[in-house]
Amino acid sequence: MLSDANNPESRRVREKLTISLTFVVCISLLACDTGGQALPQQQSRAYSKNTSDAPASLPHDFHRGVNHAHIHRRGHGYGSPVSASELDSLRTLGVTWIALTPFGYQRGTTGDEIVGFPGNEGPSEFFSRTDPTLTDDDLLKEISNAHSRDMRVTLKPHIWSHDFWDGNEWHGSIRQTSREAHLRWWKSYRAFALHYARVATETGADMYCLGTELVELSTRYPEEWRELIRDVRKVYTGLLTYAAHWEREFDHISFWDSLDYIGINAYFPLDTAGDEEGVEHIAAAWKLHRQRIAKIAERFQRPVLFLEAGYRPIKGAHKRPWLYKGRSFDADAQARAYEALFQAFKNASWWKGIYIWKTFTDPQLKYERKGGFSFRGYPAENVLRKWYGAGHEFGNDSSASQRRKLEEQLHSQRRRRRN
Repeated sequence: MLSDANNPESRRVREKLTISLTFVVCISLLACDTGGQALPQQQSRAYSKNTSDAPASLPHDFHRGVNHAHIHRRGHGYGSPVSASELDSLRTLGVTWIALTPFGYQRGTTGDEIVGFPGNEGPSEFFSRTDPTLTDDDLLKEISNAHSRDMRVTLKPHIWSHDFWDGNEWHGSIRQTSREAHLRWWKSYRAFALHYARVATETGADMYCLGTELVELSTRYPEEWRELIRDVRKVYTGLLTYAAHWEREFDHISFWDSLDYIGINAYFPLDTAGDEEGVEHIAAAWKLHRQRIAKIAERFQRPVLFLEAGYRPIKGAHKRPWLYKGRSFDADAQARAYEALFQAFKNASWWKGIYIWKTFTDPQLKYERKGGFSFRGYPAENVLRKWYGAGHEFGNDSSASQRRKLEEQLHSQRRRRRN
């Protein structure tokens, strides 16, 4: 799978570079992109083969999540009125958790410093000090807006480098050329992670993800990560997780027992005979992957979150879900892939949530063209509406006791695992 090793990141790195650079290179080129999308009810119903519109049932505390991407343009990103409007729309879909992704930046995958955040401002390849489109106050406003809509928040900072642009390099290939360089990099990464842990505390974020797909580093330096986790817990008392790569990392990490959740970016390939298989066959193709995940959940006695999972509206969407481009448009295939995922894991007691990749703070300025990872306006939106249970509440005024009970469960769960 040598050629596949880079492909999962080719998708995300292209997206994230666009997100990181567009405001620097040519923000005026941002354009409204409807991509010819119709409303969900106007789409083909072919995806319903082997599916049902009957309401689905997931546990009350299940993370019905999305990765909510910041548009790097003042007035259109985190904390903006347009993002608040999109949160309203996502809430009606049944979304109860959102992941927010601020960035740190480094010069190349072998760079020895992360910059672009308060306390280590820069310069970077992209701006002189920090991202002018995103401040900690913007994150505070976005998290406040989410909480006021009865949504919970995972703060999930990412790293970006210009080297990620062509997909030959990615988070998992970040490494240093000497022990001394690694120590310098790790010092800056600790500052980066601890800064956003403090932001998570100050903003009341409900969960903090302290790393994403740092394959070379999470597996080679586990004791450094354990020490970082201990230090993060000194400044942040909420739930902790890490977003591991689906192929190379999640079952090689040894520090899951120090965290509250096992986090996986779940772009697993699903082998089926054809591109247009029904939901039943696609769900069956999850069997070996599910067994592999269950083994880790059992070993560490931790529940599992899919911190990223996404499919493009293309033929054979389930086969290589990390691919960013290629193949012909097929919105029904995207819907079948999502339906199969929920069918495959709905009865797994250790599966506690999923964060769909992805939505945008301003859908009219999203950085994807038709055939990107967006599910908005496609049949997949109805699949999520069914499984997320549109109108699902953590608890409103009439059920405040349920909300308090859930909050108590979350905090007691964290305390037990910490001990």
